[in-house]
Amino acid sequence: MHKPVLGVLGGVGPLATAYFMELVIKKTPASCDQDNIPMIVFNDPQIPDRTAYILDGGNPNPLPEMTRVVLWLERAGADFIAIPCNTAHYFYEQIAESATVPVLNIMRETTARIVEMHGEHATIGLLATDGTLSSGVFQSYLSDAGLSVMAPSEKDQRGIVMPLIYDRVKRNLPYDPTAFLDLARRMHENGCDAVIVGCTELSVVYQDLTHKPDYLIDSMDVLADRCVSYYLEHHR
Repeated sequence: MHKPVLGVLGGVGPLATAYFMELVIKKTPASCDQDNIPMIVFNDPQIPDRTAYILDGGNPNPLPEMTRVVLWLERAGADFIAIPCNTAHYFYEQIAESATVPVLNIMRETTARIVEMHGEHATIGLLATDGTLSSGVFQSYLSDAGLSVMAPSEKDQRGIVMPLIYDRVKRNLPYDPTAFLDLARRMHENGCDAVIVGCTELSVVYQDLTHKPDYLIDSMDVLADRCVSYYLEHHR
């Protein structure tokens, strides 16, 4: 019996990686320990910041280290790979080309989930890092699927989204989700059929919510679902 091994390019960021592992385990249909998905996780916090490089190419390039981790995961026995970081998908094509095993794509999978739920002409809010928003990669996936995309105002991005990611979650400090939830609610009320939690640090905040609004679509949750379905499809 072949049980595909999931490789996780982690550390981008570290807490999001831990939450992602927990999500995959909780979503796996298992009646005993042995039914769970074998995982190899390289939680590498030394990978340079993705947003810093995208916004200013003079900063250290994270691609060489991410590629090194992917190749290490392959050598360690990974049969497919997940990257629980949206901003890292700016480098997806290069990473996937360097690998000889499938690399799942969080943006592609989230876009497919949105279309499945809301059709091809919905308006979608996107909560993400400055790096993800400025690169336009996520927006391209959504636009190519016929979806309209709405980002937060510059005031909300600077005052709510980035401080929550970089000043709280990435520093392992307590956070208050109130402003984040209020921003998502306002985007929904202003015409967004759904709002994507498009940064896995924000996914940490989302996963900790007692009540999760049904218009929020968590990209890390979608990626975890795809890891489970991929495993079940190839488990034989």
